[in-house]
Amino acid sequence: MSIKLEQLPEQYRLGHKYIDGQHEILFQLFRELSEYCKNADYDVDLDIILLSLKTYVETHFRYEEQLMESSGYENMLSHKLEHKALEEQVVDKYVKFSILTNEDEMMVFALDMKGFLLNWLLEHIAVTDKVFCKTLK
Repeated sequence: MSIKLEQLPEQYRLGHKYIDGQHEILFQLFRELSEYCKNADYDVDLDIILLSLKTYVETHFRYEEQLMESSGYENMLSHKLEHKALEEQVVDKYVKFSILTNEDEMMVFALDMKGFLLNWLLEHIAVTDKVFCKTLK
């Protein structure tokens, strides 16, 4: 799937200023990864993109989970389990990346990671987060 994301697409805005802002940062990391995939000589190192993603995912998920707890969100457990699974996948992918030794392997990895991240962002935001944010309004 090829998609050009200059900003958080309107259909993925959930109407919560802070969650939308955090999703925008995640989409920015996706854009950085996309640029790397187009040109491995891109200004940002793949390791920095992936480390930023790994770190920010943790931050973002903790924020959402605090909101769930404070709002008494009834589907909190299943949402948190989805977060946990996604976070584990990101960590696993980061570990796999850390043992790559050549640029060809890194490019294949980056393309795979790009697809994974796009799928996750669009599915998680459009479905799971959308349901949650409706309860916050």
